[in-house]
Amino acid sequence: MKSKDYILKALKEADDYLSGEDLARAMNISRAAVWQAIKALRQDGYLIDAVTNRGYRLNENYEALDAERIRSRLTDDLKDVTVSVLDRVDSTNDAIFREDAASPLPSFSFMTAEEQTAGKGRVGKSFLSPYGTGLYLSTIIHADDAPDPSLITMAAAVALKEAITEQTSDDVKIKWVNDLYFNHKKIAGILTEADFSQGKARYVIGLGINTHTPQNLFEKQALPTAGSLTGNISRNQLAADLMNALYRWIQRPADEILNAYRKYNLTIGKTIRFAKGDIEYTGVAEAIDDDGALLVAVEGRTLRLSAGAISIEGSW
Repeated sequence: MKSKDYILKALKEADDYLSGEDLARAMNISRAAVWQAIKALRQDGYLIDAVTNRGYRLNENYEALDAERIRSRLTDDLKDVTVSVLDRVDSTNDAIFREDAASPLPSFSFMTAEEQTAGKGRVGKSFLSPYGTGLYLSTIIHADDAPDPSLITMAAAVALKEAITEQTSDDVKIKWVNDLYFNHKKIAGILTEADFSQGKARYVIGLGINTHTPQNLFEKQALPTAGSLTGNISRNQLAADLMNALYRWIQRPADEILNAYRKYNLTIGKTIRFAKGDIEYTGVAEAIDDDGALLVAVEGRTLRLSAGAISIEGSW
């Protein structure tokens, strides 16, 4: 088998980057010979990404994030925001807070990254953010531009749902309060954080969307409920569509945000499990009230959840 054929086979079977050193060792050839084989494969039309200190990856659906491409697709309402694209960052939420603290950004300025090394989820959990396989985006909104901070996460969930449907027919639904699901798998999560250290509140909305993440990578990381969108999703278009939709929804009346959130929600009518204080409960999710809280029927009474994590039980 020729070197380039072996490397192509290895890249197709890999669920992450393969280093040039490992490829050279496996075939008993030089690093220079590996590079020549990669070059030949690219000339044959294969899209192979190369990242320093990571190696090579075959990604036929890969589209590099590009600030100018994203900006060109934003509405005129967002023409003055700052758009940042990073290669690698600890957390886009943390990074945009730092950038805004150093020099205040216009509200709805946003940052994306190809990879997060410490992507954040709710309740101290992490969000798996491998290079080039998702859209990891955080936007900052200052208090004067956030009409109802209590509904920011719900507005973001509705905006993300609508942005996704611009490119795919995947039947994406919202799971209370901040996750999006497709085909019983979590394909996106939202984390809203607030900071009051500078006098006025600053809100950062972080959104992580799995657009091209291989399922075997989730399995390798012991994340059986995680999944990815299908089809050839443009991350640049998704970023623009998301921010355009988010800007619109943040400005809408509370009842419109809540009605859309209810419409797209999958939780109502499901049996769920959750903790309140030190006690675990199982009940049926009955409704989402006008404050965005989840009303759950538990043993003849109704409990109200204003925050926290839930799991949906049984087959759904």
